[in-house]
Amino acid sequence: MQAEVRLTEPHPPADSFFNMVATISGAFVQATAADVDEVINSALAAIGRFYQADRCYLFKFSADLTTASNSHEWCAPGVSPQLEQLQQLPSAAFGDWYRQWTAGLPSILCDINSLPHDSAEYQLLAPQGIQSLLMLPLKSRDRLLGMFGLDIVRGLQQWSAEQIAGLQLIAGNICSALIRQQIEHQAESLAFYDPVTGLANRQLMRDRILQAQLQSSRSQHYAALLFIDIDDFKTLNDSLGYNTGDRVLKLVGQSLQAVLPSGDTVGRLNADEFLILTEMLSTQRAAAVQEVTDLAAALQAAVAQNVALTQLRPKNTLSIGATLFLGDQLDTDVLITQADMAMHQVKAVGNGLAFFDAEMQLQASRRLLLAHELREAIVNDQFELYFQPQLVHPGVVTGAEALLRWRHPTRGILGPYEFIDFAEESGLILPIGELVLRKACQQLALWQRQAGTSRLELSVNISARQFQQPDFTALVIEILQQSGVDATSLKLELTESMLVDNFEQVVAKMQQLRALGIRFALDDFGTGYSSLVYLKRLPLYQLKIDRGFVDELVQDDNQQAIVRTIIMLGQTLGLEVLAEGVETEAQLKSLLQLGCYHYQGYYFARPLPHSEFEHFLRQHHAGLGY
Repeated sequence: MQAEVRLTEPHPPADSFFNMVATISGAFVQATAADVDEVINSALAAIGRFYQADRCYLFKFSADLTTASNSHEWCAPGVSPQLEQLQQLPSAAFGDWYRQWTAGLPSILCDINSLPHDSAEYQLLAPQGIQSLLMLPLKSRDRLLGMFGLDIVRGLQQWSAEQIAGLQLIAGNICSALIRQQIEHQAESLAFYDPVTGLANRQLMRDRILQAQLQSSRSQHYAALLFIDIDDFKTLNDSLGYNTGDRVLKLVGQSLQAVLPSGDTVGRLNADEFLILTEMLSTQRAAAVQEVTDLAAALQAAVAQNVALTQLRPKNTLSIGATLFLGDQLDTDVLITQADMAMHQVKAVGNGLAFFDAEMQLQASRRLLLAHELREAIVNDQFELYFQPQLVHPGVVTGAEALLRWRHPTRGILGPYEFIDFAEESGLILPIGELVLRKACQQLALWQRQAGTSRLELSVNISARQFQQPDFTALVIEILQQSGVDATSLKLELTESMLVDNFEQVVAKMQQLRALGIRFALDDFGTGYSSLVYLKRLPLYQLKIDRGFVDELVQDDNQQAIVRTIIMLGQTLGLEVLAEGVETEAQLKSLLQLGCYHYQGYYFARPLPHSEFEHFLRQHHAGLGY
């Protein structure tokens, strides 16, 4: 029996068509990422009824375009749905239609019998009972996202140019909504999930902890945070590389997830540190402690027994710090800090488990106070720069190293050893480091405008965390422009630890800044990474011999041999070599005999406020007859 031909004429009134398109367009424009799927379903129903179709549907392609899945479907009454059967179809199943879609062209079929019965298209349509169809690509520029189509299963249908044009308008709306949804989902993923492991990040963990506190307050069940550190992870990274390190992080995350009770959460904070939130523990503290102890043992065992991990390195252990909480009396950051401090207590003695205690509470309180005071110090401009002279034989001051001091309102002048490590851990090193660089450039610019100091060089220490910021180069350029300083007199001191992470990016940033005239010194040379292969690729100007080698230089032949090697290496690479921490005449004489002619240290001057440094400079040069 010949199928019924259902012609589209007479057309529905033009105003009703435009009303439908306007309604659908408005719904898509207003839809958030969470609403898009619901709006698509409503639009498919409206389109299917308007065009008298039997099915109206959407397919989405995988990112590599190898497969497509039916993601949304509307069916007329009495028509069998096909969505569940049309999942993960290979792109080849669509035959020539796939090539048409990639070219941005629609696929139009008025009669299935016009297809060869052995074609991919016929084999796809016949089991679904499709007689006619119209399919349009969902394409953004050169990117194929999916396909939007109408099926006729109870007859044949022809498609007019006006109908096709109308559906293309709607396809454009759907495509825009899908792209917006993808962008919002990607942004959400970046905002709340760790890109390496796919686990929750710090922001999402803080939200989960807050919810757990509210739940604990209602239920009166204890909950706990476990702060987890992978033992000896840095050694693995240094020896096997970052790809292997990332693989270890993923496997550890999977191992932790595998043994967690349902409803508990694991996240990655940074580097090799993970955080686990476990809820609905006992209402009795002692029992809750035992539950956490058992969980920690299970976590240790899961990591130790992971076959894929042991293939990467034989021994895999964890240091775990835990803190219990009941209700919401403490801030979420305080709880994380408590668990972190407990973990470091374990780290000091080897892997295992430790709980937060009263002494650690005191330390946590001090850390919270320090964080508050540092923020106040930034706002109230309590940080100052001191300057330690740098000299070249026979004692000419060539410049200075800028060293940070904190003029604390109650404790007086504090050196960096009082706060810099905490600033690194807390992230406050970023605003502090920017402040230091601004102050240093402002002072250098002043010196460059004065005859007696116009040729001074100034060295500024840059932390690894600062240098790794994506906008660091732009920040330096902005500071140079704002201060008006001649960049050729500015020297940035980097540490060897910076070479471990993203070496190629480090080199690229250094080259960009070197092109502006900035020079680079490698600080504390010989105490860190010291890869000669990498060293020769860095656009360095100076190596700084660590004060630890200078301390025992006169008494220790081994130290002399190390210093001699560093000096010879610097000379081979065409680098200036400067010794730090010169405190005695004997040390200076030994350095000169070894061929090191640049130095700084207490033998010449302590770090001085800028007015005292300028006074020292005048007196020192007067003594030399300048």
